[in-house]
Amino acid sequence: DEVAELTPSLQVKLLRMIEDKKIRRVGGEKEIQIDVRIISATNKNLEKAVSNDIFREDLYYRLSTIQITVPPLRERKEDIILLANHIIESYCRKDDVPIRRFSSEAEEIMQEYSWPGNVRELQNILGRTYYLCSKDVIESKDLPIPLLENNSALYNDYLNLKYKEAKNKVIEGFEEKYLLYNLKNNNGNITKTAEKCGMDRRTIHRLLKLFNIIYKNDE
Repeated sequence: DEVAELTPSLQVKLLRMIEDKKIRRVGGEKEIQIDVRIISATNKNLEKAVSNDIFREDLYYRLSTIQITVPPLRERKEDIILLANHIIESYCRKDDVPIRRFSSEAEEIMQEYSWPGNVRELQNILGRTYYLCSKDVIESKDLPIPLLENNSALYNDYLNLKYKEAKNKVIEGFEEKYLLYNLKNNNGNITKTAEKCGMDRRTIHRLLKLFNIIYKNDE
């Protein structure tokens, strides 16, 4: 992965390994014969790197026998929801919890976002969403702020509401995320969470009921 980031010395070693089909283990004295196929990936323009003397030309031709260009995620909008569902399902299966799904509005926001960090950014954002949202359905307000800021339609919805209603929706979204974050950091302990947040236990329980959040550790 990220073969363009290899240092010149590592490029030489990789080229030698490809040509000689031999490797030597760290600390070893004997060379070991290998028979492998190499799949490398990069998000850089290797031809340009070669012309700028950043990447070895001979290594480039060794690696580029078959090239597959994968468009960025923003150009594969039809894949975003498939990948998002797969990522969330993986987290759910790992923790042995019911599979969560996305609301239609949340799906729309993810498809409209430009995803400059591609799949890695998608994994990072959905990992954060998974741990901060305990509901069966992940809604638009549960998604991290960068996605919401990118979605003008959602902001227009808020702007078209009455002031108090729009304000209440924003506050509710903050309260839920704030509560989930601090509960997680205190292992679900309500007493510790209340102390950390400067709130009383009754307020914590009221918010848990309001947002339908269930925590096993209720001490």
